[in-house]
Amino acid sequence: MPDTLSKPKYEVCLVGSGGVGTIASLVLTKSALARVTVVLRSKYNYVSEHGWEIDSVDHGKISRWKPYRVVRSAVEAATVERTTNAENKDVRDHAGQVKEVEYDYVVVATKALPSLNPVAKMISPVITPGKTTVVVIQNGIGIEQDIVKAYPGNVVMSSVSHIGSEVQEPNVVVQVGKDASKIGPHLHGGVDDSISMAKARSFVEMYVAGGAHTCELVSDIQTARWEKLLWNGTFNTVCALMRMDVGEMQRSKGRETLLVPMMWEIWRIAEAAGHAMPQSIVQWMAYRLPDDCAYRPSMLLDLENGRPMEVDVILGNALAKAREVGVETPVLSVVYNLLVLEEWKIGQRTAGET
Repeated sequence: MPDTLSKPKYEVCLVGSGGVGTIASLVLTKSALARVTVVLRSKYNYVSEHGWEIDSVDHGKISRWKPYRVVRSAVEAATVERTTNAENKDVRDHAGQVKEVEYDYVVVATKALPSLNPVAKMISPVITPGKTTVVVIQNGIGIEQDIVKAYPGNVVMSSVSHIGSEVQEPNVVVQVGKDASKIGPHLHGGVDDSISMAKARSFVEMYVAGGAHTCELVSDIQTARWEKLLWNGTFNTVCALMRMDVGEMQRSKGRETLLVPMMWEIWRIAEAAGHAMPQSIVQWMAYRLPDDCAYRPSMLLDLENGRPMEVDVILGNALAKAREVGVETPVLSVVYNLLVLEEWKIGQRTAGET
């Protein structure tokens, strides 16, 4: 195991060590405030032996990096074997025994696929009722409710992350976009608002201490989620359908004919739902990237590789909210249904291979 604090201020379990999650685990470790256990499934064997090779715009090049502990599952993360320590009588007398770990924070950085991998069930082994704060670093709208329902006495936080980071085989993480996050509590009746805000403030302080480019504590995290959806619900989805990178989409005039109308539909849903954004944000979001931008959004990469896409949390939940608040969404609805067909095709191919 790498050198770390013997008695950290916080025990942190991170589930989902892809491009975003691995950088998050690095930042939390660098803060010197957290002892980070990472749940890593598909790459466990390789990374547990060789570590990560990280090339980061924020942190530079780091070779063979590992967090405090890498495990295969949340069940494994929930316990740790005591090791011999001559200076600690309790540890010395109980060496070899297994003890439970009570985590202060559980950070979820998996892809948001509620029908395939419901978060509340996935993290249940590492949740201590009333103690563990759940931090959700995922895309989409309305992703916190199931967690609150499962753990009504626990603080739930949401992080809106803007970062360009991806995993390349076999163990390389390349971060080309600076790590900029907005983090805030998802307030609910099971926990006093002041407690939720205090937990969020502590997490933000830890993340800033770890060298994140920017990390901002916000009181209205849901509006921040709708702001990100202006991009994710448009560029991410249409680039996937058309198999085009961002620059191609912009040069083709699809930005004006499809993306901007979609953004206004999202803007109107958010306003009707009580999350008003300035009108100027649509222009900024639509035209902030250069026309030669070769960025390929995550949904396009998922589609090309036959992986499940975050269709429901990005568009499905937004459309459900639109129906609830009475906002018409002619363009968003068509794009959503086309993506559902693409998912069906992926499922058919996958079924044929088994």
